[in-house]
Amino acid sequence: MRIRIVCPVSCAYEGDAAFVSIPSTDGEFGVLPAHSSEICTIDRGYVRVSDKAMGTVDHTFAVAGGYAQVADDVVTVLAERACDLATVDADKLKADIQGFEEKLGNLSEDDARRAYLYNEIAWCKLKLAQ
Repeated sequence: MRIRIVCPVSCAYEGDAAFVSIPSTDGEFGVLPAHSSEICTIDRGYVRVSDKAMGTVDHTFAVAGGYAQVADDVVTVLAERACDLATVDADKLKADIQGFEEKLGNLSEDDARRAYLYNEIAWCKLKLAQ
C-alpha cells in the first residue's frame, strides 16, 4: 500500500508501506493492506510506518492534528504539521524551547501571544519525546 503525509506547505513523506500506525482522536489504529475505507481525525502524536513488515518501525513522524483517509490501499494523512523524527536536531529544539519560555516570561498573563508560544513549546516537546 502507499502512504502520503501531507502538510499545508509540503509533502512530508510518500512511499510504500506494509503497516501504518495512526494517532486518531479515538485512539491509535493500525492499517494493513486491504484495510476497509475510513476517514478519521488525527490527534497530536506519531505516525509510524513499517516498510516491510508489521512489528518494525522504519519511519516515525510527529504530527499535530489533522485528518487521515484510508481507501484503495492508500493512506493519506493531512496534518497541520508533520516532521520526520530522523531529521530532528535535539539541541536546536531544546534551544527553541528555552527561547519560547523566555518570551513567555516577558508577556503579561492576558497577552494573546501566549497561546502561540505554548503551542510551539508543545510541538518542540512532541518532536523530542521519541
